[in-house]
Amino acid sequence: MDNTHSRFYEYWLVALMFLAWGFVFLDRTALSYIVPSLVEDLNLTNGEIGQINMWQTIGYAIAGPLIGILSDRTGKRKSFLVGAIIATSVFSALSALANSYASLVIVRFLVGISEGPILPLAMTMVAIASAKGRFGRNAGIVNSGVAVISSTLGPILVTQLVSITNWHWAFIIVSVPSFILAFLIWKFTTEVQPSKVDRKEKQEKTRVNYLQILKYRNVVVSLFISVCCMAGLWILYSFAPLYLTSVGKFSLGKMGLIMSSMGIVAILTTIGVPLFSDYFGRKTALILFSFLAVLAPVGLYLFPSGWGGSGALIIFGGILGSIAPIYMNIIPEETMPVHLTATTSAFIIGVGEVIGSFILGGAGTLADSFGLSFVMIVAAAAALIMAILGFGLIETNPRKKLKKSSKEIVEREVVESK
Repeated sequence: MDNTHSRFYEYWLVALMFLAWGFVFLDRTALSYIVPSLVEDLNLTNGEIGQINMWQTIGYAIAGPLIGILSDRTGKRKSFLVGAIIATSVFSALSALANSYASLVIVRFLVGISEGPILPLAMTMVAIASAKGRFGRNAGIVNSGVAVISSTLGPILVTQLVSITNWHWAFIIVSVPSFILAFLIWKFTTEVQPSKVDRKEKQEKTRVNYLQILKYRNVVVSLFISVCCMAGLWILYSFAPLYLTSVGKFSLGKMGLIMSSMGIVAILTTIGVPLFSDYFGRKTALILFSFLAVLAPVGLYLFPSGWGGSGALIIFGGILGSIAPIYMNIIPEETMPVHLTATTSAFIIGVGEVIGSFILGGAGTLADSFGLSFVMIVAAAAALIMAILGFGLIETNPRKKLKKSSKEIVEREVVESK
């Protein structure tokens, strides 16, 4: 049986991508949990912390679209994916050798470049292997790897590693699982083979101008949504741990517990939000949960040292990451021609990451003048604007579209009968 249409292979692939994306994302976010120690050892300012995360994100944004285009043109997904995961693991481990702000910027930039193509490539493989009507669920499961591994286990694991060893060894140990998963994906998954129809379509469109993706309304709206989501998401990931320890006066251990608790709740939302969109529509889900995401930074801003703020972070802090698959992967897959899906997804991610990273860097710089609480205002504004932009989307959910078409047919028949 063709592996890409086997039920067992579908489940196996989703499980592998769940683990891979979770540990790769931990390679990226481990920096945030280690930052309180880095601030002391390397004498980093809020602005420099923002700049380090900004350049890591810029690297992520640069590589995603470039590899996405190359992947679409060659038809290769697995080989690029394995290479990207290995590179992410290696550069994450090399972060242990950083001894200055400049060296940390360079190595984290390389981590971002390595990780950029991973999610679009992984989701394209999952989309092709998924049975009809199950891609939204599978995308949610893959993305929940972030909630389970990076957001739940990650804070406790990393902060304990720092306490038991030091931040140098923490970077090295955290990078090992990604390397192992790269080997498993290389050994036990199948390269995507385009169908004859897809190959013919690809041959006919080899000279396609990739800027044509901007002709699709959903793509343009998703680009703006991506900017807001990435700005809000990375402000929370980059500054929430430091905010809890410096403004909230929580210990490193309590900070890790709070962030892990947020991750536990995020497990539910990361699976639940895409699943909700399968039944109630992509547009409805994005708008509703974007409004709820506003509550996390607002809670931290109003109640920084009490459990009101940390409680809001625990309950609502993981929602922005849970929404991301809707506009990054699901809507592009349901909107675009097959030969442009990986490129479109990478383009949406890339633009969002680049502009969002500049917002992140700017917020960190301004925080040196206006206080760290300022970044929470920016994060709240980003989530609110994101919700408003969601009204501009065109619904792509097959069930909703079929229901709408059936309703229109019935209404037309009623009119004709009259």
